[in-house]
Amino acid sequence: MAEPQNLMQQARELLATPSHEGLESLVSHLSTRQETTQYQTALPLLIFCADNFANCLTLKLLHMYCSSSNDVLRSKSIVFLSETLSAYKSRRFELSLVALSEIKPLVISCLRMQEPDIKFLRRIVSFIAHDVVMLDNGGWDELSECIVELSSTEPLKALNVFVDLPPVYGRFIYSCFGVVVEKAKKVLLMPDQDRVEDWSLGLQAVVKLGIQVLDSEMRFDMVKSLLTLLIKAANDLVGKGMEPFLIRGLADLELFLSRDKKLYNYNKEQCHFVSSFLFKIKDLGTLTKEATGKIHLLVKSTPTLVQQPQEHGVGSEREWVDRLKKLQPLEILRIFASTDVEERFRELAIRRLNVLLSDYITREKSTDASLLRQLQPLLISCLSSKEGISERMFKVLGEVVYHVAFQMTNFHFDTWYALSDYIGSNSQTEFERAVYIYQCLTMWLDDEFMYPIVKFLLPEIKKRLNPPREMWVDNSCWVLAFLGAFCAIIHLVESETSAVEEMADKMVDSVRELVERKMEVGLVRRAFRDVESIVKKQKEWFVNNEYESIKALLQRFYLIKGMTMESKIVLWRTNVFLDRGLTNLAEQQID
Repeated sequence: MAEPQNLMQQARELLATPSHEGLESLVSHLSTRQETTQYQTALPLLIFCADNFANCLTLKLLHMYCSSSNDVLRSKSIVFLSETLSAYKSRRFELSLVALSEIKPLVISCLRMQEPDIKFLRRIVSFIAHDVVMLDNGGWDELSECIVELSSTEPLKALNVFVDLPPVYGRFIYSCFGVVVEKAKKVLLMPDQDRVEDWSLGLQAVVKLGIQVLDSEMRFDMVKSLLTLLIKAANDLVGKGMEPFLIRGLADLELFLSRDKKLYNYNKEQCHFVSSFLFKIKDLGTLTKEATGKIHLLVKSTPTLVQQPQEHGVGSEREWVDRLKKLQPLEILRIFASTDVEERFRELAIRRLNVLLSDYITREKSTDASLLRQLQPLLISCLSSKEGISERMFKVLGEVVYHVAFQMTNFHFDTWYALSDYIGSNSQTEFERAVYIYQCLTMWLDDEFMYPIVKFLLPEIKKRLNPPREMWVDNSCWVLAFLGAFCAIIHLVESETSAVEEMADKMVDSVRELVERKMEVGLVRRAFRDVESIVKKQKEWFVNNEYESIKALLQRFYLIKGMTMESKIVLWRTNVFLDRGLTNLAEQQID
């Protein structure tokens, strides 16, 4: 067995080189018999890479799957990646946010390929989606868009991807609810006798959709329509003399639910949804009654342990999730703010509050103004807390702050000036936190709100826009400064012309220097992707000045000499999005 130092050198050679030859060789050796020298040499290296370079190994295997010309090794690579990610999840290990920003578009590219490896690919999507939902409060809207896109060209692939998803946020479900129902309905109501597995997939997709709906704030009307579809599909089969077909579908559903329920700990309402479907079809035949009885036992909800509210440190995560769903927003925030609560339960609380407030905005409903005003001082206190809030929790807290600020401004016409004072007063001492909260505010901000930001935050942003010198250190501060500068340009384009021009020049010079020093991939491209995300969130309030200012800045970036095509593609995508926004704006003005 290779010594650790030897393995470190091999791992760096394997993962640092742009070529996939070394990785293809490793995958090839791991595909041989276990007693061979090649296998026994390759296995320790794979384990070492998985344990010490999880993010790099995941990226490398995805790149290999996308571009290798050897179909056999490509298929093997996706199997190894699925097994590796499964091991990470069992150890509660999550990929980093920086890596996820590179991994997400690669996974989407894999899904768009005409490939037969959907069984493993859908598991990989599930693992990555779990990490995204846990870590990235911006979500993964591109995945829901991809599912919608695939539903037109490869509907079975779209359903395969959907059924393995972890619990996702309301906006995600809203965006693909219609197409999942439409494609599943077609499969369920027009069964092909030779393709029972397709009917089983449609059944699982509709059941999983019901499970997802009941984990969000969307409720009974959607669930009722799903139950109606499931019952009709089962009745139609039996009416056509196809009960054995139904039994096979129910057997597949039992296998699916045994895994899915174990992974995601269904709550009482989710179990009741499945049981309601089973109860409605149990009398369709003797075999059906037996099959539905087995599934009912599987999903039968275990009564939740009765716990007193003061017992903050006890209970499973599922019990905490169920408890949080019964609480009002202020009670949830108090749990998050309490230092007596275990960290993992505080994280569940802030995530629950984020989902609650987000779904209000998605449905264009407002939280009561008096409640929002009660949340505000406690949120400022949480923002100012120096201990007990991890980076991961702070990012979700930033999203919650945005929801409160957005609702106060857009629904109650009241500006949260204490928040701008927090950003301004912490610009020097807690720059990264202050600028992160500022860039979370993807909405129109008035001049009075912007005053502390212009006076205190902008000078700090300018200092930190100087290009970092080292590549292999945490350069998150530069990326945050870049995003803060971009947001400032958008917010100040009509009021602070000279400041906007100066900031734009500084950003372009900084990017140019990083490109010249070959530090583009880990910094510039990451910043461009974050800018793309911000533009998509901000565009609701843009008018001509904002659109034209951003397009001009993107053009300056695009013309920088030596920039890679991958970075230019991100800029191009953002520009296309802006062009669509300008077109829509022109049409609205004509109307």
